[in-house]
Amino acid sequence: MMALMINLMITWTDIFEGIGKFFQWAFKGIKALEQIPNVLISAFVIGMLTYWTFRLLKYRKEAQRNGTIQ
Repeated sequence: MMALMINLMITWTDIFEGIGKFFQWAFKGIKALEQIPNVLISAFVIGMLTYWTFRLLKYRKEAQRNGTIQ
């Protein structure tokens, strides 16, 4: 019974080694993708900034129409 309990125990070392192995595996995949993640993230950020700019212009025009612009 005691031998079974010892085999079932998980230590902090086991947890951190598992996390480390996961990240090594994940970063190998990212490295294989080369610049694709950078391009996708950059395109997303530029797209969101463009969207927000057009929304601000829309709200400004609406405020000018309503006479609520400061």
